[in-house]
Amino acid sequence: MASTTTSTSSMPRVATLSEASWLRLLQGSIALGVASVVVLGYTILFTTTVDQGDFHYAADYWLTATGLPLAIAGIGIALAVHRLQHGSDGRLGTIGVWINTLALAELFVQLAASVAVGAELRWGPMYILSTALTFLGTALLAAGSWRSGLAPRWMLGVWPVLWVLGSFAG
Repeated sequence: MASTTTSTSSMPRVATLSEASWLRLLQGSIALGVASVVVLGYTILFTTTVDQGDFHYAADYWLTATGLPLAIAGIGIALAVHRLQHGSDGRLGTIGVWINTLALAELFVQLAASVAVGAELRWGPMYILSTALTFLGTALLAAGSWRSGLAPRWMLGVWPVLWVLGSFAG
């Protein structure tokens, strides 16, 4: 006679796999962001670029193109942190992720278009506004994350400032 018992261990394993996937996304996004900042730093410090206008050097492309993986990393970090908290960051976290994701997607489009045409395109105040919105979105996510205990509180306090200074405002 065959046993027809069902295992209840499959439910926690599914949740664990999901959390492991979000954790891998967070780790990969952080690594992508760090690599982008290293390339950006190298490009700024050790290569010749044109301040504005058409791209004349390969470094001009690199300077703009490093923002593409940085935008993807920012979206991945925000989504992963939000999902790993299982809603304990509340509405602030959800709103912060949405604002951050939309602003970073807009910045991605601006930078991709500039790289495609080989010139720094002027989008009016949208670059500055989108950069400010990434700060606002990250700050809202950090404020919502304050009570979840996922990250140390000191880190949540400096995260929005370091994000903006180390990414698009720089």
